[in-house]
Amino acid sequence: MRERTKRKILAFTSATLAVAFVASLGWGVYQYQMLQQYKLETENNYQRALNDLVTTLNEVETSMAKVKIANTPVQQLLYLGETWKGSIDAVGNLSELPADEVGINYVDTLVNQVGDFSKTMSRKIASLENMDSEDLKIFNDMHERVIETNRSIQKLANEFYTENLPWVDKPPGLLQKMGFGKSMRASAEGGESEGQDEQAGQQEQQQQGQQQTPTSLRGGLQQLDASLQKYPPFTYQGELDKHIVAKPLGLPDGEINENKAVAVAKDFLQNIGYKEATPQVTGLSQEPLGGFDLTYKDAYLEISKKGGVVTYFRDQREVSDRKLELKEALGKATQTLAKLDWKLDVTSTQDFGSYVQIELVPSEENVRLYPDKIRLTVAMDNGQIIGFDASPYYAYHHKRNLKPALTMAEAKEKLKKDFKILENRLAVISKIGTEEALCYEFRGTAYGEEYLVYINANDGSEEKISRVINTPNGKLIQ
Repeated sequence: MRERTKRKILAFTSATLAVAFVASLGWGVYQYQMLQQYKLETENNYQRALNDLVTTLNEVETSMAKVKIANTPVQQLLYLGETWKGSIDAVGNLSELPADEVGINYVDTLVNQVGDFSKTMSRKIASLENMDSEDLKIFNDMHERVIETNRSIQKLANEFYTENLPWVDKPPGLLQKMGFGKSMRASAEGGESEGQDEQAGQQEQQQQGQQQTPTSLRGGLQQLDASLQKYPPFTYQGELDKHIVAKPLGLPDGEINENKAVAVAKDFLQNIGYKEATPQVTGLSQEPLGGFDLTYKDAYLEISKKGGVVTYFRDQREVSDRKLELKEALGKATQTLAKLDWKLDVTSTQDFGSYVQIELVPSEENVRLYPDKIRLTVAMDNGQIIGFDASPYYAYHHKRNLKPALTMAEAKEKLKKDFKILENRLAVISKIGTEEALCYEFRGTAYGEEYLVYINANDGSEEKISRVINTPNGKLIQ
């Protein structure tokens, strides 16, 4: 009897395990199929973005060439408008490609500046002014860089299709992680004690060869980005950077030494999630907001010498698979900012899958201070802040007169009758040079589209109109 019971228990256990095994196997197959489907959809999106970028960048380069030939304001306006629109589209295409955010910074900045400068020149010509010699020089410089970028993108796309380049480089294998790959490579390249000059030349040639033949699309984009760094910066930095000050207005008083900089960096890192951080000073900066450069693992920080505040932070750690929704990430970022004594309003978000970019601004007396913005990058695997840029805040923050001469009702009278107001507030916005404007900000709709209209709160003039466009990553303000 006891033996029969044992057999029944054994049979039941075996059957249960078999069912569990089959169920887990089925679940595994299902997960694999879902992963393959997701991978296919992602690659299709990458391919569409690459094709669109190739087309759009070529159109931008062509439109810029036509601007240089056009001899009438009407034609110049036409082709400047095409350049401006194409640049916006190209930036959107770039954001959808599998490149690290910091990996295509120069390419992204170039395309943004081209679009921004084209928009500024369009306004100048529309005001019955001509492009002067300095404007033409800047435009020609931009065109030369766009030509190089366009050719490189065309070449990279051709290599991608003809040589079947992967989207990203394969992660290092176990042997490479253990260091064996590096040892074998060092042996193949020769010993360190002899022929160092010859070896250096060979390595330089190898690096050039690697730049000519990328191993992945991401690698090709990063090589292109690196090649643009040889150029000096434009004298024109873009409309967003045309608001300038002689010296930073928002830095606290006093100066700090190296030990204090380390303490400030350590406190910042601990507040964002690094409990045992030991940052080290690696350099000094002479920039207006500069001071001490520090690193910790994959993180880099800049601490101002005047005031001793964190002006910039970037963590280039590898971000794991996405686990958070946008609302959760915003909540975690807000909590972290509170630990850092920041109280800010979120003004825009751009969701790029593995990370989200957030812009925030402070408010005083219920007035939003747009020049004093903070930029964040938040990882979507755990909600940790991996990017922090407070440079605009410390450059522009100061005591302002926030008392409007006009009432809200008087400002509303300046709007078109068919503009439907959804939201309104007082806000300070940047203007060219050192100027700012206290405005009534009206968010609303007209003709099926959303806009932001800024009416000067002192004289009632229409300071600015921005168009709000919904994109897959979030709302884009043009």
